[in-house]
Amino acid sequence: MLDQRLRPTTPYAALVFDCDGTLVDTAAANETAWRTALADWQVELDPAWYQARTGLSGDRLLTELEIETGIELDQAAIRAAALDTYQWLIPTVAPHPRVAAVAEAHRGRVPMAVASGGRREAVEGTLRATGLRPLFDAVVTRDDVRYGKPAPDVYLLAARLLDAAPHTCVAYEDTDEGIAAALAAGMTVIDVRPALQDGP
Repeated sequence: MLDQRLRPTTPYAALVFDCDGTLVDTAAANETAWRTALADWQVELDPAWYQARTGLSGDRLLTELEIETGIELDQAAIRAAALDTYQWLIPTVAPHPRVAAVAEAHRGRVPMAVASGGRREAVEGTLRATGLRPLFDAVVTRDDVRYGKPAPDVYLLAARLLDAAPHTCVAYEDTDEGIAAALAAGMTVIDVRPALQDGP
């Protein structure tokens, strides 16, 4: 039985899900990956600072970190190192059962996509490892658009790939930046955080 807080309100033509933190619990793996990558630059990642910015794409996160620390970072090298570490941690991640249940329940009923601020290699690997990839007609990542969240680009592209008008789509998100992105795209948004705070 679906959590009532996660049921989309009719009518809707398509569903679009964020990946990290929404469909899948990747919080610990992502934080470890960034912490490990930044350690080579003698930058210590403050947990509270990072957790307040988990909705940002990697490039936006590192730009804010540069401003915060005053240190110029080789963003491409750090993103590559973080991605490499994350690949080793993928076996530790698991779906958020309540959100995944929504996607399972709509399989074959409406078009569905993932719209993530993460890199394609990480997102596709996560979805395959957790068995969720077959549920989705399209996967849009930061690699596919000019601007990451909170810009609406990933959501607008997801709607286009699903052949659905953005205002007919319902988006599922777990961060303020992601919610801002989906709203800017014109979608209805369901914030999954209240349901996830109750545990599995």
